[in-house]
Amino acid sequence: MESDGEGTPPPEQACGAGHRASHSLPTSAGGRVCLSCAVALLSSASSAPAHHVSHALASLSLALADPAFLEPLRAAHPRLLAAPLADALAGAAARRDAGLAAQASDLAADLAAAVGPPAASELVARIARVLSSGSLVKHLHTLHCLGILLNSTKDAAAYIGDKHSLYLNLVNDLRLPSDEIRGEILFVLYKLSLLNATPWDDIHGNNNVDLSAIGRSLIQFSLEVLLKTQNDAVRLNCVALLLTLAKKGAFDILLFSDQSLINSAEAEDYVPLNASLVILFADAVKGSLLSTNIEVQTGTLELIFHFLSSDANIFVLQTLIDENVADYVFEVLRLSGNNDPLVIASIQVLSLLANSEERFKEKLAVAFSTLLPVLHYVSEIPFHPVQSQVLQLVCICIVNCSGILSLSQEEQIACTLSAILRRNGNGELGMSSETFALVCSMLVEILKSPSADDVQKLPSFLEEASKLAISLTFSHEYDCLFLVPHSLLLLKETLIFCLEGNKDQILRKKALEDSIIETCKTYLLPWLESAVVDGNDEETLSGILQIFQIILSRASDDKSFKFAEMLASSSWFSLSFGFMGLFPTDHVKSAVYLVISSIVDKVLGFSYGETIRDACIYLPPDPAELMYLLGQCSLEDFNLASCQCAILVILYVCSFYNERLAADNQILASVEQYILLNGGRFPHEIPGSLMLTLLVHLYAFVRGISFRFSIPHSPEAEKILFHAMACKEWDLLLIRVHLIALKWLFQNEELMEPLSFHLLNFCKTFCEDRTVMLSSSSQLVDIQMIVELVYTGETCISSLLVSLLSHMVKEGTEDEVLSVANVITEIIVTFPCTSDQFTSCGIIDALGSIYFSLYSSRIKTVCSLLIFNILHSASATTFTCDNDVWLALTMKLLDSFNSSLDYTSSDQEQKILIGILCLILNHSANKVLIEPAKAIILNNCLVLLMDGIVQEACAKGPSLFQHNQETAFGELLILMLLLIFFSLRSLHAILEASIDWQDFLQYSDDTQSFSVLGIPCHDLCRLIHFGPSAIKLIASQCLLELLTRISDKRSRINDELRCSAKYLKSIVAVSEGMVFSEDSVVAENCGACLSVILGWERFGSKEKAVIRESKWSRLILEEFTVALTAPGLTSKSFSNQQKIAANIAVSLLQLSQVPDWLTSLFNGSLVSGIVANLSARNVTAEIVNLFSELMAKKYLNQEHIAGLHNLFQVGTTVYIYKSE
Repeated sequence: MESDGEGTPPPEQACGAGHRASHSLPTSAGGRVCLSCAVALLSSASSAPAHHVSHALASLSLALADPAFLEPLRAAHPRLLAAPLADALAGAAARRDAGLAAQASDLAADLAAAVGPPAASELVARIARVLSSGSLVKHLHTLHCLGILLNSTKDAAAYIGDKHSLYLNLVNDLRLPSDEIRGEILFVLYKLSLLNATPWDDIHGNNNVDLSAIGRSLIQFSLEVLLKTQNDAVRLNCVALLLTLAKKGAFDILLFSDQSLINSAEAEDYVPLNASLVILFADAVKGSLLSTNIEVQTGTLELIFHFLSSDANIFVLQTLIDENVADYVFEVLRLSGNNDPLVIASIQVLSLLANSEERFKEKLAVAFSTLLPVLHYVSEIPFHPVQSQVLQLVCICIVNCSGILSLSQEEQIACTLSAILRRNGNGELGMSSETFALVCSMLVEILKSPSADDVQKLPSFLEEASKLAISLTFSHEYDCLFLVPHSLLLLKETLIFCLEGNKDQILRKKALEDSIIETCKTYLLPWLESAVVDGNDEETLSGILQIFQIILSRASDDKSFKFAEMLASSSWFSLSFGFMGLFPTDHVKSAVYLVISSIVDKVLGFSYGETIRDACIYLPPDPAELMYLLGQCSLEDFNLASCQCAILVILYVCSFYNERLAADNQILASVEQYILLNGGRFPHEIPGSLMLTLLVHLYAFVRGISFRFSIPHSPEAEKILFHAMACKEWDLLLIRVHLIALKWLFQNEELMEPLSFHLLNFCKTFCEDRTVMLSSSSQLVDIQMIVELVYTGETCISSLLVSLLSHMVKEGTEDEVLSVANVITEIIVTFPCTSDQFTSCGIIDALGSIYFSLYSSRIKTVCSLLIFNILHSASATTFTCDNDVWLALTMKLLDSFNSSLDYTSSDQEQKILIGILCLILNHSANKVLIEPAKAIILNNCLVLLMDGIVQEACAKGPSLFQHNQETAFGELLILMLLLIFFSLRSLHAILEASIDWQDFLQYSDDTQSFSVLGIPCHDLCRLIHFGPSAIKLIASQCLLELLTRISDKRSRINDELRCSAKYLKSIVAVSEGMVFSEDSVVAENCGACLSVILGWERFGSKEKAVIRESKWSRLILEEFTVALTAPGLTSKSFSNQQKIAANIAVSLLQLSQVPDWLTSLFNGSLVSGIVANLSARNVTAEIVNLFSELMAKKYLNQEHIAGLHNLFQVGTTVYIYKSE
């Protein structure tokens, strides 16, 4: 090799040794490299000086990186350096010169990469030949070079001459102690396996070589290396080789080539060999599993997976488990930090080990806590590759080792499973069908756990999960019918779970139960409705019916009843017969009739559903056949009679939900045919009273319907049934009844006698319970039905109740009287207009008899309350008749009242009596009940009693204010004042000619001032002044009534005022003071009183003097004008009294001599201010009257009139707008 320095390459010339010029290749530095010299030196590397060989290798390494040298080498001499370089590598190995060998190995790899296949193939062939024989202890770098060449050369195995010898030599030298040598050998073997250059890849060219022996040696030596080494690089090569062999089936050939001999006597030596190899495998992989190199761990796990998934039988699984491989895998999983490749590989191995359930479940129980974080991890990744396997492992532990799960772990698992379903329910498609099935199964297993009731949040997770599972599988967006059984099983087990346990546990799961019922309503019922049309599978139908049956039979009474009502209201009976027609099997028929019977139990009660369950096997699935069976004679056929009872029950329940199994005329015909042939008789095994009651109700309903549509009926059938109702035991109140049926029954006069008995029973029941309910909360005949029937006036219930009341009064049975009276009272309170019906039926006569008999005060109180309600509700025309009856009753009430009441009494009955007297007096104002009213007004005892109470009240002075309606005396005083008020109104209506109203203006010390029921004005003034608000209100109303009547009488006859001026002043003072009362009604009454008195000015000088001396009127009107001109300056107490002040102002303006202060008050500027502050929104009728009077008295000028004209026009427009 020569170099002439820098510059252009010299022309071709031979080297100093005389070699051919063509072998002298230039370099970009201006020198040349003689290939012949290099070949000669490299070929004698074993004997040449090492530094010469090293220099040559270094020079060639540099030259290969030089394009000027590489291009002619690649073009003309691609193979020239390969053989010498292989010899140099072998020579360096022989000399044990590691540096030189490494240099030669690197150059060989560079040459193969730079020149390509010509050089690479030659290198592979020659190096493979070197390694095919002899010990490889010196060939570390030679092995490394071959490995590189096999890895980088395409089809490198094709250039190996004797693959078999190479492979055997490599396998045998795996026993060498050096980790480096074994690592390189393992890498070469791995690459040969990848290149299909193993004995198993060329079975026909191996001359019948014992592949089993080679494989056994290879695997055994490899596993021994893996067991002993601590080098991760060696482990990685070893695992890669074993994994490749496992994929090629080498383990199958080794372990199971003579599978038939495993259990035979001749194979005694063979079985231990295989077993020992499996044990060696188990021991070997442990170290790699604990490696800190993730790639080693992942490869080892993949090796175990392929080892187990080849054709491994239970023996291999059990051996690996017994050798604790599962424990190591769990440890890898625990420390994986959710590294996805590690998680996937670990779970795949554990899933295979799980096939040995008995041994593996113990390991799984110990390491179960390791799986929970992994479960949470894979559940958050849609379609994670091992999501279903993780779920399967957790499920195995829950099933086989439920006792080891803590409450928090169960809650955590349930939460994770719910989250999986939730993500899919939110529109994320992140779950396979296998995952869905496992999620449902795991939740079911958790539900079956003994500690499930102790998991606090489990009900909420189950609520969400069960709803999501059903919504996913029953939505029409996806075809998930094959998953329906899983979601239904979850829903059913969840339902059973929430219905079991003690009271506290069931109460805690109330929301879960509600959710399940709502899920059934939202998803399952619509699916059933579509099933009749679409013809979906029978299994799903049976599953849904089973869930419905559990709700109906085991849920709480209230919820099961509501669920039954919901089903029945959804055309359930029509659906049911549709199911039986679509799936004509005994199983479906039994399930359908079982649900129907449970619905009947809930909506009818008294185990009417039992009749359907007893006859289920005989009942046909076709409604037409049901109608046919009903019309047959069954007196001698118990099975037929049972079927007919069941049919009657079904027909009756259908009537409540507007369902018909046949046309109305056909149902009526079948029921009538049943009555004609069987006569209301039932076999002794069937409770006759229950069925006769149902038959009566069903017949009455069908007849009520047929009457509407003019459907003809059978008089003979009606006669037979009426006879049975009169002679046999039945109970109108026993079961739920349709209003149509009840109305029809009470329209038939032939049934009055039996119905009166049942109506009396109803009254008794209502009096005791105030309602009539079934245990299942389904209403029977209730008061609302009776009230509605009485209100329509189309039945005889009102006359029947009055007749019952009269009969009970005559018999003297207090409880029955009380019951009937309470029912009549309830009817009148609900519909007051029914009072007219009861009055026309003679109820007052019946009630009057009670007061002439020796009945208890309790009865009389109830009857008094009834009379009160009648008087309060009935129209005046009702009282035009029976005046004598009312008079007798009134006299008896007065006697009873006067004999037991004094002014300290607070008895409830007496308060009701006062109310009755008030109402009689009130009616007398309409010219009815005149005689009873006179009896009250002229009753001397009542007058004395009233006077005593009033005097007692007046004597209390200011302390009277403390006696409001909450005190006994205050309440009594209020009632008596009301009686006086109605008495004053009645006096005006019926005794006006006989009354001198000015008597009430006289002050007298006599004990009895009046012969009629009344109160003098001065006492009323005391009550107004000192009394509490309620007494002020009534007393002021009485005072206004008296003053109005006095004024009317004086206007007619021009009567002179007989009271003193002082007396009149006191009335004026009280009235003026109360104008400022916070109670607007009291203020209005007193303002009206003041206006009435002001109107007396025209009668005489006494009145004029009193009015002229009054100072409060001026104060009132001054406040009034301020309120109109400057609203913000007026006192709050006066802000609501403007209407009163306006009326007073009008009265003052109407005096014959208007006060001077009033003229000055309403001067031009003040009126202008008032007009300016008025608007369409604050103009009242009283203001309009005031301005009319001001204009009449010439207080308004043209400007005022024009302003008011514009204001009133705007006000009219606003009023019309509001009206529209």
